[in-house]
Amino acid sequence: MKRLSITLFVIFIAFGAFSQSANSIEEEINEIRKKASLLYNEGVRFAKEAKYTEAHKKFDESLFLYNDFALPYLERAKIKIIRQEFDLAIKDVAKAIELNGDLGEAYYIRAYMKLLMKDHQNALTDFTHAIQKGFTESEAYYYRGLMNFELADYNSALIDYTLAIDKKYDFAYAYNERASSKRMLGDFHGAIHDYKQALAYDSTIIVAYDNRGSCKIKTGDFQGAIEDFTRAFQKDPEYYLALNNRGSAYYQMSNYELALKDFTKVTEINKEYAPAYNNLGVTKIQMANYLGAEKDLDKAIELDPEYGEAYISRGYAKEFLGKFPAACEDWKMAKELGIEEAEKYMTECE
Repeated sequence: MKRLSITLFVIFIAFGAFSQSANSIEEEINEIRKKASLLYNEGVRFAKEAKYTEAHKKFDESLFLYNDFALPYLERAKIKIIRQEFDLAIKDVAKAIELNGDLGEAYYIRAYMKLLMKDHQNALTDFTHAIQKGFTESEAYYYRGLMNFELADYNSALIDYTLAIDKKYDFAYAYNERASSKRMLGDFHGAIHDYKQALAYDSTIIVAYDNRGSCKIKTGDFQGAIEDFTRAFQKDPEYYLALNNRGSAYYQMSNYELALKDFTKVTEINKEYAPAYNNLGVTKIQMANYLGAEKDLDKAIELDPEYGEAYISRGYAKEFLGKFPAACEDWKMAKELGIEEAEKYMTECE
């Protein structure tokens, strides 16, 4: 009996020693995790102060202590994006997701990198994952809207921009992009309203003036369109697209002198912009300046040899100059380039 008691005593002593050892290991692991967390928090603080080198160092130290800590990988990836080290950033984000598949922000960061690389479909998938995992910041819906817009899913884009605005009522760029979605869906009055809201919150979005002007033309408000194009150009004298659009508005109002003036100014700002030369040619045709029109349309085609509309217009100018075979050649080329309108001109060549 005494012998058995001694044996049991030895076993209990051994078991106690094992338990004490296991507890000690667990305590040591917890201590390492705490130190890693402290280093991580220091890194976050440095990152907020834009001290990215110091922050990166702290995240490295945190991971050296505790390699299975997902958050330092994610924060380190953000610094690498700022440094444009995208390949390295993607690896860090992938590791963060591997360690914690519920880390919604990690999917958001990876989606943003795919957006930068113009990988729209995969970016869309990751933005959706981010939202599903609980990362529901207004920017997540906004960027997913951008991807839906790029993929021509304008209804889904509109919904995403609306969700972004619901999260952030003064999100000017979300109003601007929602307006563009409405424009693509043919809701020009709705688009005009959203462009107005975008500009109310941020008057520096010059493209909103330009796009609103284009929508006003669709509603027949040519004067309002000209005012918007003028505002855009006044805010940025190098923004030749607004000037080109204003010229188109003047053209549609049969004010050919002002249209000519605008299109000429566009070619002075950007000598390589083929549509402006085409517009100059079309305007000169209306003014019966066929030689001048032919010259401008030559330039448009020189800059863009597949500019089908320019071939049609040049053929029209050549017809008035008595160059019938050359006119037919231009209309034939326009037809080959997929311009259906060329068909009616081709009948004159038979």
